[in-house]
Formats: sequence, structure tokens, C-alpha cells
Amino acid sequence: MKTRLNTLLITLISITSWLVAQGIGFPDPPSQAPIGGLELLIGAGGAMAWKKLRGRKK
Repeated sequence: MKTRLNTLLITLISITSWLVAQGIGFPDPPSQAPIGGLELLIGAGGAMAWKKLRGRKK
């Protein structure tokens, strides 16, 4: 078990150092687009939940 852990640790360290040496860059963030009507959908869902919870108490 200890040799397996040591082998895994050495492998991870060597792979990590190899990746850092390559200079990997992160991709550009995607452009964000507004989603029309999302606020109305959230409001309708909240209203339905409120009605259901209110009806459960009666």
C-alpha cells in the first residue's frame, strides 16, 4: 500500500511539473448573452410554489 501511494505521488508530481513547464493557458471566457424572459419564468415558478404551499396549509 505504501509503495502504491509513493508511486502515485511521484507520478502526480512529475506530470504536474511537466504540465506547468508547457505553459498551458486557459481559454477565453465565453461571451455572455442575455436570456430574455428568464425573470418572468422565475416569478411564475415562485408564484406557483407560493400557491401550492398556501393551499397545503388550508
